[in-house]
Amino acid sequence: MANTRELEVSINDWEARYVLESLFREMNRLKLINATSEDEDEDEAADAGNDCIEISGFYERLSEKAVSVFGEQILNFCRDPI
Repeated sequence: MANTRELEVSINDWEARYVLESLFREMNRLKLINATSEDEDEDEAADAGNDCIEISGFYERLSEKAVSVFGEQILNFCRDPI
C-alpha cells in the first residue's frame, strides 16, 4: 500500500484562480490528446485519459473549496476587458 502524503497550503483569490485555470487548461489538453491520438499511439491516449481523470478529481475538489471561500466568480477564467 502506498504511503500518501499531503500538503496543505493557503492561497489568495488570484492564486486560486490561476491554479484552477491551469488545471482546467491541462484537462482540456489531455482530453484532446486522448481523443485525437492515432491508433498506433494507444499508450499515449490511455496515459492522457488516465491523467485527465486524476487532474479532474483534483480540479473538482479544489474548485469546490475555492467556490465556498471566494464565490462562483473564481471559476470565471475569461480575460475579456470589462
